[in-house]
Amino acid sequence: MEDFSLLNQMSTFSLVPCWKDRTNFNFPKEAMEGSQLQRENVTVIVHEMLQQIFTIFSLNATPAAWNQTQLIQLLSGLDQQLEQLESCLGQGIEWEEPSWESENPRLALKSYFQGIRQYLQSKEYSHCAWEIMSVEISRAFLFMSKITRKLRH
Repeated sequence: MEDFSLLNQMSTFSLVPCWKDRTNFNFPKEAMEGSQLQRENVTVIVHEMLQQIFTIFSLNATPAAWNQTQLIQLLSGLDQQLEQLESCLGQGIEWEEPSWESENPRLALKSYFQGIRQYLQSKEYSHCAWEIMSVEISRAFLFMSKITRKLRH
């Protein structure tokens, strides 16, 4: 949840002027809840989400007003989590050829994050677009927290 906190701290911009830019990114919750939430699938889902989020925040188009130190910390934290997950995936879980159950959610996630990148591009990476997108990414962090917590219980 450190990533979630960093993301929320990066901006000091009010969202009110950005409400006109809101959109429904259609988070693919059904595709992921429909799959059996086994450890392998959750690991693959979380890995895919972290990879996609890392890619978005690695774009050299983030708002200059954002706290760049916190952005670097966010990217570093995401990178560390990805390395840890890749280590887990390498230990007995088939990574190169995912099962159909894990592939379907991965494809849904790729499409979802592609929609986010297209949104940013269509809004010419405006400050408001980044703010709206960061709210959506916060929801993704909360979803990851929820499914990993479910797995532990």
